[in-house]
Amino acid sequence: MSLRNAQHGTCALLAAAWRRVSRLGSHHVNFVSLHYAYFIFVSLFSSVVFWLLSAPKLSVAYVDSLFMVVSGVTETGLNTVDLSKLTTAQQVLLCLLMICGSAVWVSIWLVSARKRSFRRLLARNGLSRPPLDRRQGVHVPYPGAYQNASDSEAREAKATEGDAEPFEGLSVQASRLSPPAPLGSRNRRLLNPGSEQALGEPLEEPTPNPLAFLTSKNMGRNGDFINLTAEERIQVSSIEYKALQLLSLVVPLYFTLWQVLGCLGLGAWIATNQPRPALENGINPWWLGIFNGVSAFNNSGMSLLDANMVPFQAAYYVLVTMGLLILAGNTAYPIFLRFLLWSVLKVLHVFPEGPLVTEWRSTLEYILRYPRRVYTNLFPTQHTWWLAFMVLMLNGIDWAAFELLNIGNPVISAIPFGPRIMDGLFQAVAVRSGGFYIVPIAKTHIGLQVLYVIMMYISVYPVIITMRNSNVYEERSLGLFAVESTKDEEYVDTYAKALRSLRTRRLFISQQIRGQLADDIWLLALATFIITVIEAPHFAEDPVSYSVFNIIFEIISAYGCVGISVGSPGANYSFCGGWRAGSKLVVCLVMLRGRHRTLPASLDYAVRPAGKNIQQEVLEEHH
Repeated sequence: MSLRNAQHGTCALLAAAWRRVSRLGSHHVNFVSLHYAYFIFVSLFSSVVFWLLSAPKLSVAYVDSLFMVVSGVTETGLNTVDLSKLTTAQQVLLCLLMICGSAVWVSIWLVSARKRSFRRLLARNGLSRPPLDRRQGVHVPYPGAYQNASDSEAREAKATEGDAEPFEGLSVQASRLSPPAPLGSRNRRLLNPGSEQALGEPLEEPTPNPLAFLTSKNMGRNGDFINLTAEERIQVSSIEYKALQLLSLVVPLYFTLWQVLGCLGLGAWIATNQPRPALENGINPWWLGIFNGVSAFNNSGMSLLDANMVPFQAAYYVLVTMGLLILAGNTAYPIFLRFLLWSVLKVLHVFPEGPLVTEWRSTLEYILRYPRRVYTNLFPTQHTWWLAFMVLMLNGIDWAAFELLNIGNPVISAIPFGPRIMDGLFQAVAVRSGGFYIVPIAKTHIGLQVLYVIMMYISVYPVIITMRNSNVYEERSLGLFAVESTKDEEYVDTYAKALRSLRTRRLFISQQIRGQLADDIWLLALATFIITVIEAPHFAEDPVSYSVFNIIFEIISAYGCVGISVGSPGANYSFCGGWRAGSKLVVCLVMLRGRHRTLPASLDYAVRPAGKNIQQEVLEEHH
């Protein structure tokens, strides 16, 4: 009996331990961990394929194969072999890896996954059909849309007393029979719960606003909805599902059209006007245009030409097109995307009222008002303007430094004045993330090289700080705003005002910068130390080429996923191409870590599946 009891107790302990391990595993499986797993798996699998595709067979060492695929999928662009000497299959593989590693590509799948999770959530709550039956033009009510009318009226009355506006401009459908009204009058009309309408009858009166319950009392900063009932959360989820539906259409179109049009334009121009550089490298001019277009949009910096972009110093069309692709795919992506959605909304206001027009117009208004609830790379108006200012300022500094510091530099002075100005602008755009170089970096002024190190290091700061500053849950995770009681309306008012204070925002940004520096410095210092130890024999042979500054430049370029390099002595590939195998493996780790420092936090609402109670999770983590 005692043996049986012991066995039973042991089984119970093992079962309890397994449940604890399972809970621990599920807790750590989040967006960031899945992102790491995706990049590591793709890198390891592709490295073997890349290695086997080399000609002669296995002529490219496996370490170089691993380095090239990691550089491609992380959008770094450093290369340890000349791309012109690779087989066409290897070049195609690198092109596909640049696409698969793009932040926009990853976000497409994130939006798709969240859309499916919202669909399941709505199905579990009895919403098997979409909110709008397009075949009949009939409004399908949200749960409780016509219930508790007195509660809705009370909430609406409260909205007039608060210091923030309730949500306006959002209605699942307006009447087909009512003429278009000015935006202000339409918003006031939508806030009115209105009259009830039986399902299936023609709609002659405006339908209730499904989100009229959002008032100053339950709306925090950045779309933080506080004190919502389960029914109200379902109503929010239904409109967010439609927002994700729209983004799942717009973002892939944006991703595809920019690259298709850019690649075709570059290929046609190079094949028609300047095919010689491609032909001298054994590359088809059309293929060069396609590869460079994909590389530019995804901010890889790889080029099939051994001299990168140097042969196109006077090719204005190529430089302007690739510069726009660099901005559209990375640093200015949130700016361009918001402008696109805003433009579509303005166009929809021109169309007459109708079920479909009103539906998508309402969805766009929700996305533009609460962008960080639905997408990681779409920011509110104020944050978007700040990001645009930072992009212009940093690029302007790089441009001015290129022109001023290189005065008297024979390599730069040899370029005619007009192309030199355009080259400086292109290099300014490319140095922060694009990775292309229009002049040999080692030939530029040493002060400019130091500036490039700084710019490569801070390249992600504007976007990542904007991303986290526009997400209230990230601030709570830092302990800045721990909500202890959501029932006290007076405290909620104080909390909302504190979120809007300039001092609070400055505190948050400073904490972000300090935290980012703390994460970065130890890795960069360790990588520099290990590589300098491994490359000590090279330093003894050639202390100028293998100087510590050049090593730091290469490491920062890898960590920033930029890809510009001082070059390897007597070769066309990157400086790290002349390093030993151990150093190349260290750089691979640096590139992988650098690619993931741009990710939103795992607490970010825009990366969480539907139905997760984020506020409760944050409170639990701080208690």
